Amino acid sequence: MQLSKLINRSLETASDPDADLVLAAQKNPSEFQWIYDRWAVSIYQYFYFRTGESANAEDLTSQLFLSAFQALPRYQHRGHFAAWLFAIARNLTKEYFRKSHREVPLEAVNRMYATSDPSYETAQQDEIARLRTLIQSLSEDDQELIRLRYVADLSFADMAIVMKKREDAVKKSLYRLQARLQSALLEDNSQVKNHD
Repeated sequence: MQLSKLINRSLETASDPDADLVLAAQKNPSEFQWIYDRWAVSIYQYFYFRTGESANAEDLTSQLFLSAFQALPRYQHRGHFAAWLFAIARNLTKEYFRKSHREVPLEAVNRMYATSDPSYETAQQDEIARLRTLIQSLSEDDQELIRLRYVADLSFADMAIVMKKREDAVKKSLYRLQARLQSALLEDNSQVKNHD
């Protein structure tokens, strides 16, 4: 019986890079630094895209890791640590917007990925502006799909947990959303070419 538990545990950790980090941090709180190092950038980017402000993203990132550190002893790892972290992130974001009464959904895309190559910026500026406008017109759930997949880089399984939906429903929603956005961009591009 003990051998089967050991085999199951080794299979879980082989497919889940967070399992060892979580286990180590639960045994020794100083090991939490490894969790922070692994997830800090993704968490910060998620908050930055939600708030559009670096200072707020930093504050929310700190709050998230403090909450996670405090809750880690009670956390039971089941292969979806990222979903657990981003569920905390979503809750902190909701609380932030309730207190501040404002939201800047995906507004920070241009600032975050600004490049110093003027020819690239010129060539991409209109396309990015059209895409940003399209994304801002989406529902909050659709915007959250984009943030969780492309900003936070979560798997579909983790996205499903965070959004409290079935994995196949999340996949279908995202693929349909991508097709709608691509179609709208192509339509916009053809209208722009027709006007030239």
